[in-house]
Amino acid sequence: MTACAAGPSSQVLPEPGAVAPAEILQPYVPPGGPVDPAATPTLNLDQLLVFADAHSPAIRGARARVGLADADVAGAEIVFPSNPELSFGAGGRSVGGETGFEFEVSIEQQLEIAGEPGLRLDAAQDQRRLGEAALNEVRWSVHVEVHRLFVDILLVRDRFAQAERFMAFARSMREVASRQVEAGESSPLILLVADADLARTNEALIEARQAGASLDARLAAVIGWPSGAPLRVQGTLPPVRPAPNTETLLGLMAEHHPSLRTRELAVVAGRSRLELEERDAWPKPTIGFSYGREGAPGPEADAQIWLFNLSLPFPVWRTNQEGQTRARAELLLADAERGATANRLRGELIRAAIALDAAAERVSMYETGVVPRLEENLALLQRAYELGEVDVHQVSQTRERLLTATGQYIDARITYYESAAMLEGLVGTELWPETEGAP
Repeated sequence: MTACAAGPSSQVLPEPGAVAPAEILQPYVPPGGPVDPAATPTLNLDQLLVFADAHSPAIRGARARVGLADADVAGAEIVFPSNPELSFGAGGRSVGGETGFEFEVSIEQQLEIAGEPGLRLDAAQDQRRLGEAALNEVRWSVHVEVHRLFVDILLVRDRFAQAERFMAFARSMREVASRQVEAGESSPLILLVADADLARTNEALIEARQAGASLDARLAAVIGWPSGAPLRVQGTLPPVRPAPNTETLLGLMAEHHPSLRTRELAVVAGRSRLELEERDAWPKPTIGFSYGREGAPGPEADAQIWLFNLSLPFPVWRTNQEGQTRARAELLLADAERGATANRLRGELIRAAIALDAAAERVSMYETGVVPRLEENLALLQRAYELGEVDVHQVSQTRERLLTATGQYIDARITYYESAAMLEGLVGTELWPETEGAP
């Protein structure tokens, strides 16, 4: 470890972690060939993820930013710190009224003797690896967003189907109420209640349709789907299950999360940058060769002069203090961000696992108590109304409670699958890859 100068900045510099400088883990992308929007208007989850990884505007922008680091690598591959300098001079020398012609030509090249070229290349390559790691962060975030939108679209379809069933029930009850009023068996006021129930149910249907269209538009924008091309999602939702144990999740996160990888590589890049700045403090000698010809003003022969030159700066006042201090501060900052990111992700992962388990319990509660008897309860409610066992107000109240319960069930499922997507995003890889993209 290179010792720091004494003073306020004299701190213990961080060592790189277990990640090798060249190790960059690629985010999970399902196997599969390119997706043609013209030939494949209906996509499953795997196809969505493959298309997004190739065409997402966010990923394309991140890939372009990685290309900027190639310029630094190309510059670092040049061995010499500067171009050679060629100088030429010509004139005359006058003695006693006689003038002789003189000229001189020289070439000089600055050299680096402390291994700076190799360190500069290492630093540029580390920065490029850091850029690739940042790209993988974007790729993974897009993956998580596509996964979340996929399950949201399927769940909104379930909400729409539920709304259609209640709509059919409300229409049926409206028809029964209309027949009773026409037969003089009930007051026309019951039609107001039936119409209000029909409007309320139709409102839920409109909201579900609007939510589905908005999610489709959002998904198309995220994956870079061409405008004008139809896009429809197909697939089934994976089963509801509790989160794996916390130790397993933390182990997966430490191995796969791209942000941790980026922060680790930032420390590696910071150390290589500091080494380069420390070596830049070394003097850079300049070697040269000059040739001159002096013309004598008299009958004497011209004189020819060859010289080899060496100049060496004497580092007294400036020893790259600013560059070293900045690189040292950036390294300490990268190490602090590495620790802060690990702590933040650890806390978020634990909270996400707790939320996933709670959401799974809520879904299980509705699936065992409410949903299995929904259709049966609607049929019993309609028959009881037709037989006069309940009035229209009781039907309206009961229907509203059932509609609320089914809405809460779908909300619980949405919470579960979004929590699962969030947890997988924090882990950095798929938790249950065997269910991905199932049609």
